[in-house]
Amino acid sequence: RSVSEVLMHVAVGNYWLLAQAGAKIPGNTPPIAPDLEKKTTKKDDVLRWLGNSFAAVRAAYPQADKAKAVKFAGRASTAEAVFLRLLVHNHEHMGQMIAYTRSMGIKPPWSKD
Repeated sequence: RSVSEVLMHVAVGNYWLLAQAGAKIPGNTPPIAPDLEKKTTKKDDVLRWLGNSFAAVRAAYPQADKAKAVKFAGRASTAEAVFLRLLVHNHEHMGQMIAYTRSMGIKPPWSKD
């Protein structure tokens, strides 16, 4: 997968997981087409989607009824558990992107001398 596909996967995943937690998706969010991850490749577009999705998560979490019962992955769950899955999903891909950029010889900002 390309970098843009991974970042778009994270953005789309943020919105999907917010919906699974019962959180409100901002009304100005464009429709999420099934092929959005592959079709959105321009850097500015990818960064806009990613930034907006993280802003939506940051806005939704404090407002969420975290004890709310939801069905997630076919099982009874809570909104809080879905938010935790969202966090894990983002960390998985952050690690993937760190490894990918290091393989290209790019050091993360916190690793620089």
